[in-house]
Amino acid sequence: MSYRNTARYLLSVLMVLAGAASPTIGAIEPSVIQEVESHQTAFFWRRQSAPDRLEGIWGITEARTPRGQSYTGSLDITAIGNTDNLYQVSWETSEGNYSGLGFYEEGRLLVGAGLDEGIYGVALYRIQNDGTLDGKWTLSNAQGEVGTEFATGGRSGQLAGSYQTRSTDPGAEDSLFTGELTITESRDIYQVTWNVDDQTYRGIGLRVDDWLVVGWGTSANLAVLDYEFKGNEATARWARTGSRELGMEKISLEN
Repeated sequence: MSYRNTARYLLSVLMVLAGAASPTIGAIEPSVIQEVESHQTAFFWRRQSAPDRLEGIWGITEARTPRGQSYTGSLDITAIGNTDNLYQVSWETSEGNYSGLGFYEEGRLLVGAGLDEGIYGVALYRIQNDGTLDGKWTLSNAQGEVGTEFATGGRSGQLAGSYQTRSTDPGAEDSLFTGELTITESRDIYQVTWNVDDQTYRGIGLRVDDWLVVGWGTSANLAVLDYEFKGNEATARWARTGSRELGMEKISLEN
């Protein structure tokens, strides 16, 4: 059932219940129904796009690096850009201070991070049943703008492989360009390579249900994180370049 049909169904139920409880209420005016319908898609999208308190300071309650070292600290999550689900993430930890960008989808914040001073970004792909990848991406100097990428040539049920891409730059819908995307799998971690014109870009990815999130950038020192939120707490698994193991991080909202 679509969002529109769901909203109409709920509205009809309310009308029946209201009529049964109080015959004096009468029919709901068509103008009221039109007002509900005009806002229903945005309402359901807002409910899915972020929890009540995603922005703020989150304390790290338990964490370890992919190398098994414990660390402490906090992170600051802030909404940026013109889209309602793009966030800047800044960590201050006993391992160092880092920055990342993440998209919030289906109860998760999916983040690409840079572990040094290089340009970093995040790419997020929805894995389709036919093997195509429908993606969006951004980078640290894009000022909150988001680009698109559509990858074809993959096989159904198999994420690793070679793809042909059609992409647009962040904030520039008419900037169509093409390239090649290669995904290889090693345990739970994916190595991702883009070839666009004469340039090669690399990233590290995690699969999250029907999503592939990739941390990428100009640096060789990158990370990718998958935060799953439950109320004012979240748990993440994460990977970094140069390591075959996963790290973990538990956080709790402080303010």
